[in-house]
Amino acid sequence: MRATEKEPKLTVAKHRRGLSIFLKLLILIVSLVLGVAALLASHLISRQVAEMRADLETRASTYGRLTAKQVESAIAFGDRETAREVFDSVAEDQDIESLTLFTSKGAILHARGALSGALPIELKHVTSATQFALADRIGVAVPVVALEGPRGTLVLELSTRRLSESRAQVLKHAVLAGLLAAAAGALGAFLIARNLARRLGAIAVAADAVAAGDLAQNPVREDQARDEIGVLAVAFNAMLRQLQGLIAQIRESARQEQERLETLVHARTAELAGRNADMRQVLNNVGQGFLTLGRDGRISRERSAILETWFGPAPASEAFVDYLATIDAPTAAWFAVAWESVLDGLLPLEVNVGQLPKRLARSGRHFELDYRPLLTEAGELDRVVVVISDVTTALACARAELDERETTRLFSRLVADRPGFLEFLTEARALVETIRSGPLDSTSSLKRSLHTLKGNAGLYGIESVAELCHGLEDRLAEKGRLTEAELAPLLARWGQISAKVGALVGDERSKLELEDSEYREILSAVERGTSRALLREMILAWRLEPTRLRLQRIAAQAEALASRLGKGPITVDIEANDLRLDPERWSSFWAAAVHVLRNAVDHGFESPEQGGPSKDAGGDRLGLVTRLQGDTFSIEFVDNGSGIAWDAVKRKAAAAGLPTRTRADLVQALFEDGLSTRDSVTDVSGRGIGLGAARRACQELGGRVEVESEQGKGTSIRFLWPAKLLSTSGAQPLSPSRPPPSADLERAS
Repeated sequence: MRATEKEPKLTVAKHRRGLSIFLKLLILIVSLVLGVAALLASHLISRQVAEMRADLETRASTYGRLTAKQVESAIAFGDRETAREVFDSVAEDQDIESLTLFTSKGAILHARGALSGALPIELKHVTSATQFALADRIGVAVPVVALEGPRGTLVLELSTRRLSESRAQVLKHAVLAGLLAAAAGALGAFLIARNLARRLGAIAVAADAVAAGDLAQNPVREDQARDEIGVLAVAFNAMLRQLQGLIAQIRESARQEQERLETLVHARTAELAGRNADMRQVLNNVGQGFLTLGRDGRISRERSAILETWFGPAPASEAFVDYLATIDAPTAAWFAVAWESVLDGLLPLEVNVGQLPKRLARSGRHFELDYRPLLTEAGELDRVVVVISDVTTALACARAELDERETTRLFSRLVADRPGFLEFLTEARALVETIRSGPLDSTSSLKRSLHTLKGNAGLYGIESVAELCHGLEDRLAEKGRLTEAELAPLLARWGQISAKVGALVGDERSKLELEDSEYREILSAVERGTSRALLREMILAWRLEPTRLRLQRIAAQAEALASRLGKGPITVDIEANDLRLDPERWSSFWAAAVHVLRNAVDHGFESPEQGGPSKDAGGDRLGLVTRLQGDTFSIEFVDNGSGIAWDAVKRKAAAAGLPTRTRADLVQALFEDGLSTRDSVTDVSGRGIGLGAARRACQELGGRVEVESEQGKGTSIRFLWPAKLLSTSGAQPLSPSRPPPSADLERAS
């Protein structure tokens, strides 16, 4: 049945191959024959036409010269009869189409036949025999000059009709010969193709069968003719025998290899099962949770058993975002958005992975998430390994270490500057109470309190409080209000610090601290017999605080801040002029003045990488001055930094709808809440609150602010008060043991 079905198919294929060969040979032979015939016909026609045209041109020239000679007398005497007789004798040649004799004036003396149309030459310019060719005629114009003097022109035209007829006849014969040659070529092509198709068909049928997988074919018959097809048949038979031998070897090798692979698979399966059991033991007994995420965000089946201990069983969806949702909904929402960015690939993979949530909290325990991408050979994301670690103990240790470090700093500050530290503590407690009891929406009071507490805590090394304040400022700027839950960590941390500081300070009662120089000064005054009134003034001044101590404290804070920001070292010049102030009355101003210091260091000075001044140029300098000059008392902050960027102030003020026409308008805008020349917010500056707080504290004491600054030349900010306000505040501008005020003012000026 198989042989019966296959035979018609092979016969059809054989006939198709024979037909293909025949058609190719037929096209080749016919093309060659027709090409040769066309070339010969073209050559013969061109040659015959050229000879006949040359003959016509010769005859036209000959007829023209002879006829022109014979009509000289006709031109001389205007004899039309003579011209007619000459034309009749010449016109016996059937190829002559027209004969025309023109006088010297262009008039026709006599004509036989009709001219073909406008002549391509001008008769008056004909001085010798001139030939011309038209569409169906060949003509000649010959000058006629009589002995008597008159001149004329003879125009003779011969027809090319016989030339066209001869060309058509030759073409007809050439076409007939080409068709006969093509028929003979087609017959030869058929005979050759039938022979080739028979011989090649047998090889093709056997080759098709072998290609289809039937290697049980009998060898094809090898023709006696030792041509290319015979050689091909011999080579095919040799190839067939070789293939049959190779297939037999392959089948035997395949049988042996299958037996070997089955044995190997059994061994490897047992080994892999053992490894999986070992890996499961490892995953189930490590302190970290391991899982793998596919691109679809689903968790692999192989994961650490401790994950179920921490978070419970995974959801039925096996989606990691659903697993996170059962633990911490906000973290799950964060992961969903960040995972979309990872898959989009718009940013580098490292950046996208860095946006995934890193922390997780559940039931008082804290976990850290680490993501490790696995890439394909093409560099595309394949999977992500997630490592989850319980960092509850580590965070507790870090908090304890931070707490001890901050406690040590506070103790050092307390020992180095007890009055200043106690004042900071009092001010900080007041700020915390304002934050606790005040409104939690975006009010200026809350912003100033948070910003001032952050600045003061940072200067005293309480980084935990500064960071908490900075975070609250960010959330307040983002949402417009805070919640009690968001405020709780700051209040709790301050409560811890306040309790520890209370243990260090103890029961702090009002006391006076007297320096050795002041002791010697009062002793000397007593020995000199100074009046009781002057001694009383000197003793009353002990309750006032020397501004020198305040300026020294600010200088130390400036140096610490510059070092922290990588802008040190800086040189601080202090000019206190032996002035004293009531510490309680002026404490609010000194607390707010810290913002001026922070702006001077952060905005005014540049780090070495930013092109800050070199040591050869004197480096960064900050001047702190308290001065009583005339009827004005001033506190000045002067730096040699880069100066205020007034263009940036003007741009920001205009955006806020503030006046910007004059320098006074820009100075006023500089102290407005929310205006800062910084484009980004840092934990030091950028919120536009500090300078406004300093000006407000100055104004509450009845003072005003002056600003002088030029870019590249530094900045001077002066806070000024009427000197008469100092006496009402219990201040003592000058030490009583010093020279009279007039002399001291001269020295100050």
